[in-house]
Amino acid sequence: MKRKVSVLFALLAVGMAFGQGKFGKFLNSKKLALQYKTVKDKEKEDYYQQYYWLVKAEQLKTYPHLKDVKPVVLYEFVKKVNPQNPTKKIGDQGKEIRDKAELSLDQYFKNKNFQNNQVLLYNLESYVDPSKGEYWTKVDPERIKELVPKEFFGFTSLNRKTGEEKNYYLWIDKKKDDFKIVDIIPNEKGNKTFYASLKQYLPKYKFETKFMPTMKKGTKSDKTDKDFYYIMPFEQNKDNIEYKTDDFENYTLSQVKREGEDWIGVEKVRK
Repeated sequence: MKRKVSVLFALLAVGMAFGQGKFGKFLNSKKLALQYKTVKDKEKEDYYQQYYWLVKAEQLKTYPHLKDVKPVVLYEFVKKVNPQNPTKKIGDQGKEIRDKAELSLDQYFKNKNFQNNQVLLYNLESYVDPSKGEYWTKVDPERIKELVPKEFFGFTSLNRKTGEEKNYYLWIDKKKDDFKIVDIIPNEKGNKTFYASLKQYLPKYKFETKFMPTMKKGTKSDKTDKDFYYIMPFEQNKDNIEYKTDDFENYTLSQVKREGEDWIGVEKVRK
């Protein structure tokens, strides 16, 4: 019975994810493309946006280390990284770029030329992000890291207009059959004990967000430890820390290392 309830909630979660809008029910870009003739002019904004999300998710699915990740997870990740950019938020120049892109896209879809070639993808991207800066659009396969096999992934995205990079972290919670985009840096308000301990041992320590950390799971044979993720920020031969979490909300400092010294285990603030 418990397993049936879990499956039901999983199906409901998928239904909610894909039940948004007329085109949200489509899981596959080819199936969505075949709906083109039924699309009204006022619906094209949502239609091409949905098609973009699906194409990007399907591209991620081709990477070997993401092949076991459910399509809905990659789809929701793409939506998170690239939120919809409505026409009303776009300036006159952007609207002109979008209009030109739409003319080209309409020709492709009318002729059922659905192969994702460079011209089609260029026009699709120009349509959803005419400013070339709203999205962190470029995610290279070699920049995706599987930090914990089949459970935790790091994505580095590049804003091609500004050159700014940003890291995203995708956590697949197998225990709850769920997934989240999480922040690996503890929130100060919700982790006062963590920061009190960190301040005591390394008062000048600062988190580095540019580089991805290394991660490992707790000991499988230890029921009190097996669900924890241990995070160690990028090592630069300076002060460093290791901390743990089982929900990416509450964190505990586990080890610290002062520059030139050995690691020491810490679990509580020293009295």
